[in-house]
Amino acid sequence: MMIECMPLVVGIPGLELTPEELETLETIQPAGVILFERNVASADQVRDLVAHLVELDPRPFVAVDLEGGAVNRLRPIWGELPSAAEAAAAGRRAVGALGEAVGAACRNLGIHLDLAPVVDLDRPHGLIARQRRAMAADPERVAVLARVFNKGLASWGVRGCLKHFPGLGEIPVDTHDELPTIDAPADEIDQQIRVFAELSAEIPIVMVGHVIVPALGDGLVPASLSPAAVRRAARLPGSPIVLSDDIEMGALAGCGDLPDRVESALAARIHGVLVCKAFDRLPEIAAHLTERMATDSSLSSRMLEMAACMGTLRRDLLRNAAAVPAPDDTTVAQLWERARCEASAKG
Repeated sequence: MMIECMPLVVGIPGLELTPEELETLETIQPAGVILFERNVASADQVRDLVAHLVELDPRPFVAVDLEGGAVNRLRPIWGELPSAAEAAAAGRRAVGALGEAVGAACRNLGIHLDLAPVVDLDRPHGLIARQRRAMAADPERVAVLARVFNKGLASWGVRGCLKHFPGLGEIPVDTHDELPTIDAPADEIDQQIRVFAELSAEIPIVMVGHVIVPALGDGLVPASLSPAAVRRAARLPGSPIVLSDDIEMGALAGCGDLPDRVESALAARIHGVLVCKAFDRLPEIAAHLTERMATDSSLSSRMLEMAACMGTLRRDLLRNAAAVPAPDDTTVAQLWERARCEASAKG
């Protein structure tokens, strides 16, 4: 059974693609490719890397994790950026400058999607807050600032992604290592979800985190593998595309081997699954999914649905970016310096 693209967003190993790696991508046909700092040395090098991705058919979209602060994959090119918390403390103008700087850098390099803003609420004991990634404690202020950040991205034809549904603000541990549980009543969970609901029509891409939330209805199943949690995300205003966080993270270590986790996420109706490091296992994952589709008609129909949704997203992202001329390196450098200056000013 032919599908438009594999509903995966995959990481690649290094600064350039070998012929063997290009062949893997041509065979797997992922909807998207995500870049990390291991893929970044200079602006020219990244543009050359993206140019090779452009030659693939179907052409994948290119994503990056670029929030500012500690989560800055483009640091080797343009240096530091203020964190979301630092920009938010300085005020809306600084958040807008951060979004514009990120958007300009992405457009310059040929990147279509930024996996930001973080809309988790700032909680004193939460890891997200300690990492300076949360913008505010008040849901309404988070929504305002996230909208401002996204406006900066959009000014350069770059799309954003709301994360991490249903909200990781309360979590004191790192989901790269552990699977946490939010054992809170439904009304408290709804307070965080309201932020996503306020923004999802404007920013119709949502990332689901690896966290157990019994109040969402699937017991001890992580949200990223939970049909109930994914359904709640997909039914937000604007019917957003729903992505998983990196399926390789330690939080899911007890949820089966990697191909099984990918299958479980897609069975839960995650539209696109992030596989960020295990490039050498992509053929195995694709073979597993193809085999399962041949024997499970329900999974097959869901795969077709997810692939079609990711295909639509891919075309939208490519078209969106193409409508805006790319800034030159000097302009991007100036915007990054402006973001740093605005964040250091008093709000």
